[in-house]
Amino acid sequence: MTLAKLCEEYQVELCLFDGSNWHSSGFYNPDTNVLAIDHNLTPEQQIQVALHELGHKDHTRSEYQNARLRCENEADRNMIHHLVKDALENLDDPTEFDYLKFMSYYNLKTVTNEIMVKEEYCNLANII
Repeated sequence: MTLAKLCEEYQVELCLFDGSNWHSSGFYNPDTNVLAIDHNLTPEQQIQVALHELGHKDHTRSEYQNARLRCENEADRNMIHHLVKDALENLDDPTEFDYLKFMSYYNLKTVTNEIMVKEEYCNLANII
């Protein structure tokens, strides 16, 4: 998975910026259909941030203002879905997936993220 492929899939333009003095490592601007990502991040971090920000693509400004937590959770779910899918595609046996190592690698710390990782794993690996 690359930034270029993600931008092509989501049909957005990519802009890399210096986020050293910025409050966020990325954002999606619906008015210009641009995904902006901090060029100082590692390629893996750029993908993670991009997947989260692309999870906001269908959110309206008013929706985000009125239900920010829901929108952030939906964006996290999008990110986690794609990262778990990618991780499973790189395993010979999906039962080798270690969600704790996965969460540590991607710096996912909340109980909500843990639930999402487990749910996405079960859905993607067809495990009940």
